[in-house]
This record gives sequence, structure tokens and C-alpha cells, in this order.
Amino acid sequence: MESTSPPVVPPGEGELRGRGTAADGLVEAAVAGYGRLESLEIDPRLLRQGTRAIADRVIEAVRAAQDDELRRRQELLGGDIDQTAMRRQLEAVAAEAARGLDGMIGDLDALTRRLDQR
Repeated sequence: MESTSPPVVPPGEGELRGRGTAADGLVEAAVAGYGRLESLEIDPRLLRQGTRAIADRVIEAVRAAQDDELRRRQELLGGDIDQTAMRRQLEAVAAEAARGLDGMIGDLDALTRRLDQR
């Protein structure tokens, strides 16, 4: 069984962060080392597009942030990264984040329905 835990961070690397946006900046994501989701901001104007669009844009922003963090990590380490292992770790983190978004999407869907009733 393979662990999806991030590897131990060498000294000085704990500060690595990645940022990503989607929907012309309406969604902003930030990840810490090894792609772990740290913050997510969704502009309320995106609510009008519906929950599926919101979910798609959140995933897009998180992946962009993860790619940014990976690029920064590669620069720091001189490119000596096992790309396959790193991709598996990022995919596992993305899957975890997507599962966590299910509850948020339900809340956003309920909010959208209430706004539509006004």
C-alpha cells in the first residue's frame, strides 16, 4: 500500500507556496508544500453560474496552484524530482480536496436556490 502523505520537507522548503486562479480571478486557490490546499476564495458573482461551473473552476484553480508549487519546488531542487511520484501525490491531494468540496457545493447550491427565489 502506497502512502499519499507528503514527504518530509527539507529545511527551508516549508515556505513553498503555490497560487492559482480560474474564471478570470473569481476563484483563487493557494497550496502549501506538496500541493496541500491551504486557502480557497470564491467571488460571490460566480454563484450565478451554478454549482457544476463552480466546482469546475475550483478544480482548475487548485490544479493551477499545485502546478505553481511544483514548478517552484523544481526550481529550488534543481529539477531532480520524481515526476511520477509527485504527480501521484498531487492527484491524491486533488482528489481529497474534491471530496471536501462536495459539502461546500451543496451549501452553494442551496444558497443559489435561495437567491433565485428572490
